[in-house]
Amino acid sequence: MFNLFHSPIEKSSLSAWSKLTDDIAKVAILAMPVILYSEHSLAFKGMNIAFLLIIAYVFLAVGRFFRQLSEER
Repeated sequence: MFNLFHSPIEKSSLSAWSKLTDDIAKVAILAMPVILYSEHSLAFKGMNIAFLLIIAYVFLAVGRFFRQLSEER
């Protein structure tokens, strides 16, 4: 009950994890305009936008993986 990673993972847990990763990706996407309109240097803005794009892509890919796993069950 308390071990979230035991072998037969419940479908509801996979669904919740996929929604959570999608929400994290949405927050990363919504944070981009805040970075663009800040008063920092252009290099700092570019680096942060690149990091946010990587974070959004990774979390969307992980969410898709969780959805595919939940559809298999």
